[in-house]
Amino acid sequence: MYTTIKQVFYALVLTATLSFNLSAQTYADSAFVLKGDPLYKSEPEDLAIRAQIDASKYYRRYNAATVGTLVVSLVSPLLGLIPAIACSTTTPKFENLGYPDEKLFKKREYHYAYRKKARKIKAGRVWTYWGFGLGVNLAIVIAAAIR
Repeated sequence: MYTTIKQVFYALVLTATLSFNLSAQTYADSAFVLKGDPLYKSEPEDLAIRAQIDASKYYRRYNAATVGTLVVSLVSPLLGLIPAIACSTTTPKFENLGYPDEKLFKKREYHYAYRKKARKIKAGRVWTYWGFGLGVNLAIVIAAAIR
């Protein structure tokens, strides 16, 4: 009886950990095409909207913050709160933004919206990895309690 419960528990934990790596396609990245004509244009006129779309596509340099948070959270979720809060409240550095067009990035509205969206992306990923560390610790505690 206990071995079956353990196997189901481990299968659920494995499924949950694998699902963290999946990402849904964003609405801004997709373009519907009907008879050769796009249903909407992927390059909107508003600079703020374009900046948010570009940040979703091109901002990928948040690995140091997420991996650091994950490692500390695996040791202790309470200690993991320190880098999670610190990393999620700081704006990404210029060299880590990965913006596609320097001419657009020099425009104030585009620059502000891109950095704001990049900060949201970074904060979301940091808290996801902290939650993953918390989940692993909870799984270890539950597995130890079942034994």
